[in-house]
Amino acid sequence: MLKNQCTIPQIRDPFGSLFSRLLETPMAAPPNTDLATSRTTPRTNVAETETSFELSFELPGIDEQDLEVQLQDKTLTVTAERKDVRDGTSDKRWHRTEHLYGVYKRAIRLPSDASDEGVEAVYKAGVLTVTIQKCAKAQPAKIPVRTA
Repeated sequence: MLKNQCTIPQIRDPFGSLFSRLLETPMAAPPNTDLATSRTTPRTNVAETETSFELSFELPGIDEQDLEVQLQDKTLTVTAERKDVRDGTSDKRWHRTEHLYGVYKRAIRLPSDASDEGVEAVYKAGVLTVTIQKCAKAQPAKIPVRTA
């Protein structure tokens, strides 16, 4: 005997649960992450050239003064905060709020050849780009051989 798995609201609106699941999960959630992590960790791209590493972080809606970039012990940490616009001082009645507010943080361990010198951070159009220079490669020392 087959059991009917549908509840009455699903019969009335078969797409309701589908749309509610789509709206509850952020589109920007990286694959294979849980919902809580995706809400507090900005998406990041990492690239490498001959002379540097370039990391870009998606941080739309963040004011420049609410960004902090630190490099310590070969770990790059980016912290940002998006302030809640529902501050209670306006006469607005909010019917729906889907924007995420709070602190976003991402720490990335860098390779050993990343330099602490010459780090540059540029924020444009909601994307923070951090460029980290590579250390100058140590050249092998030539040791002259003499006869005894």
